[in-house]
Amino acid sequence: QIILLDEMMDNYQWISLRKKTDSKNLEKHYYYLIRLLKHLSNIYKKEVVICIHPMDNLEKKKRLFADFRVIKYQTRKYIFKAFLVLFTESSAIVDAILLKKRIVSFYSSYMDENMIKHTENYAENIGTVKINIEDEITFNKDDFLLKLDKAKEKYLNFIESRIVPDGNNLGYEKIIKTLKERFFY
Repeated sequence: QIILLDEMMDNYQWISLRKKTDSKNLEKHYYYLIRLLKHLSNIYKKEVVICIHPMDNLEKKKRLFADFRVIKYQTRKYIFKAFLVLFTESSAIVDAILLKKRIVSFYSSYMDENMIKHTENYAENIGTVKINIEDEITFNKDDFLLKLDKAKEKYLNFIESRIVPDGNNLGYEKIIKTLKERFFY
């Protein structure tokens, strides 16, 4: 399956941190995103599943993504089965990185500057393939897969430096050790 980790662009929580996206721009953003998802679904003969945030409005997203299955509370399950994962910013992407899934970071001019910077940072730090969803879709399906597979080679550095910087040491053990050292010598 092709999995989209959908962003809550118009959620009140995110709006408090960045500007509200104009409804016409939001509509255009989703037009281009849906166009890309349909294209990927057609060329790879894969079902598209939209995974939404637990705080997101399921019924609203089902209407928005009417041609796809929209799910809530099952993101991890679908990432495990994913052929390809698309996202802008989501902590759930860590599962896809650890599983070395094909990952696409996408953006559009309709997103705010903060969201675009997140997309660029993921592409830079993780090595994900970054695309502008507004661009004309001209890539060769086999070449695109090769590019996605090659990008996975860069995940290890991110995993070692950001996800498990202490190797096999468990986080809670490090916290306990640090607390003991600092406060209970």
